[in-house]
Amino acid sequence: MIDDPHLSLLESSLAGKTNALEELIQIFQPKVFSLALKFLWNPEDAEDATQEILVKVITNLGGFRKESKLSTWIYRIASNHLINVQKSKMERRKVHLRAVREELHRTQAPYNPSSHFLTQTLEEESSPKVSELVLHVQVACTYAMLQGLTRPYRMAYLLGEVFQTSSEEGASVMGVRPEAFRQKLSRSRRQMETFLGKECSLTNADNPCQCTNRITYATRAGRIKSYLKLSEQMKSDGRWKEIKPMMADTSKIRKAAEVFRNHPEYLPKKNQLENIRTLLHNSFPLTTR
Repeated sequence: MIDDPHLSLLESSLAGKTNALEELIQIFQPKVFSLALKFLWNPEDAEDATQEILVKVITNLGGFRKESKLSTWIYRIASNHLINVQKSKMERRKVHLRAVREELHRTQAPYNPSSHFLTQTLEEESSPKVSELVLHVQVACTYAMLQGLTRPYRMAYLLGEVFQTSSEEGASVMGVRPEAFRQKLSRSRRQMETFLGKECSLTNADNPCQCTNRITYATRAGRIKSYLKLSEQMKSDGRWKEIKPMMADTSKIRKAAEVFRNHPEYLPKKNQLENIRTLLHNSFPLTTR
């Protein structure tokens, strides 16, 4: 029998206990949102997808046959949903890594500290606003790079490199054979390592794209607006965990996956559970006992 830490909550949920089901939602909501945000780039799209995924999980919970861990089954539902969800505005622009490279080169511009509240360099900054802007630029920029991968390759990269699942579990999540998952992971890893290895200063300090040089463009183009709003909401709720932006390091060359793993853990809006609770009440009535 598979050792599943969520089995007790699952059984209680299937027995009709609303509080157990809501606890499951609270456990998996941030995990699903983290995957959706990295996959879709846009926080609003990720929140919508997270709610849709969790509703699918809840309404199909009785069909879970315990042939895998509950978490694997939930991620399988999430993976299928994200791979097949309607394309975002960014994806409809047919984003590919060549286009991302061209934009990076075209929009590099040293940020003028006299026009804002920035200091000369990030190392010398004293205002937290500087590091906050750079942090969100790093997140938005690198998540945008992921949009250059086709959806199956993007999912394989996130599961294998960023979330570090085994090839067996990744294959189970994506519904493919382990060798097929490893092939997708290898190809997507090679694409991201090649791209970031040539462009991003976070993987190699000698590369042309510098985070501080993208603040002006990212702010004016609205690329980080949604991330800033989300972090401000988390701060007001006391859920924001401070994290410093990654710095270019002249002493080593980083793996691309290290950059993605260094990002803050964004959380969906606090009232999302209330939305799901309303949907549950209307379509999946349970009793508390």
